[in-house]
Amino acid sequence: MRAFEAMLKLGKTRRMPTLVGTLSLWMLVAGAVEAKPPKVAAQAAVKGADKASKAGTGKGAKAEGGALPDAFASTGAVAAADAASQKSFEELLKDAVPVKDFATLVEPLYARCDDPDPIYKRQCEVSKTFLLEYLRSHTFVAESDMAPDTSPYDAAAKQVDMEISGCLVCKSPIMVAGEPRYLTTKPPVRVADGRAQVEPLANHEIALADRVKADRFVERVVPRLKVQHVFRFTTPYPAEQPVAQTTSKTAVQPAPSAQPTTPPPKGVLVASLGHRVYDRCTGQVAAAQPKATMAVKVVPDRGCPRDASEDMSQAELKKQADFLALPERLTPREIDKVLAPIQARVHECYVEFGEPSGNAKVSLVLGPEGKLTQVTLPSPFDKADIGLCLRSQIRSAVFPKFRGEPMKLDYVYQVQ
Repeated sequence: MRAFEAMLKLGKTRRMPTLVGTLSLWMLVAGAVEAKPPKVAAQAAVKGADKASKAGTGKGAKAEGGALPDAFASTGAVAAADAASQKSFEELLKDAVPVKDFATLVEPLYARCDDPDPIYKRQCEVSKTFLLEYLRSHTFVAESDMAPDTSPYDAAAKQVDMEISGCLVCKSPIMVAGEPRYLTTKPPVRVADGRAQVEPLANHEIALADRVKADRFVERVVPRLKVQHVFRFTTPYPAEQPVAQTTSKTAVQPAPSAQPTTPPPKGVLVASLGHRVYDRCTGQVAAAQPKATMAVKVVPDRGCPRDASEDMSQAELKKQADFLALPERLTPREIDKVLAPIQARVHECYVEFGEPSGNAKVSLVLGPEGKLTQVTLPSPFDKADIGLCLRSQIRSAVFPKFRGEPMKLDYVYQVQ
């Protein structure tokens, strides 16, 4: 075991006075304390180790063979009470210790103090008791290695459901005592391809006004979301089973099973006091429990969008590309190609309604969507019965789209 064993070896080489320095080193490597002058850190470690050692002599305080102290059994209830007393996620963060190295931090949970030398064994027990007490009595903050999962957009409810996994370390398990370990809020349901699958911790309803915003959120924002947890450590899993003792010289061999059993996943349970989901590029909080009152301070990386266009959904980008491909205005040839065939329907109007007849110079306003937004007939056609028929036939014209301002057109029809 890396840090814990290195600490004990250093203590063996330099004897007991050096142990407090290695305790401070563990706390710094694991992210348990901020960097302090060696003398100050050593004093804090000595004080904590002495206190833990005295506490360890009490009834029920034995912590051998990787088992946590009995006091950890109540951590879940304490976590629930702490979470209920907080009004915002920021309040939870005030006393939470940032975690830099999970593997180093949880190593004491699996350390065994079985050195034949009673001095070194006692040295190990004091160190382990102190480190376990530190884990038990502090809250920590870290980001999950599992991103939130979102459902398809619900157009009726105008929302997307976001599911938060009960994982801190599930995708890339840490190696402790030679085995992969997970950090989860509940024991994993299964492990597939090295990734633990855990029951959801929470669900959030994300309100989105329309499908365009929903597509933008799911496609662009969700891949950038980070889940940050404030938590306490509780107990390792699975619980260690005592080794059966036999009195006979010949050990009893277990009956062969029909199929080889898969060993259960190993790890440490954590009690989540709260979580927030934020955009690593903008710092905007998408969801939080308890509520978050401010954005997260972030430093955008190279993967973050440089302008608004990079934050568009695929549908929006295609629409923008199609729009930019349109001409600024329609040419006279394109306009005549649409208006000229209407001459035949103008004649049908004359056949049905009769007079007046003659040339009718109509004024038109063509919108970018390819539809006529205004049709003005000259006198006397504008007030005659035939006028309604002429307007209807001309308005039915469909033009190619363009991206410029509306176009004003004049066109002459022979009404006869």
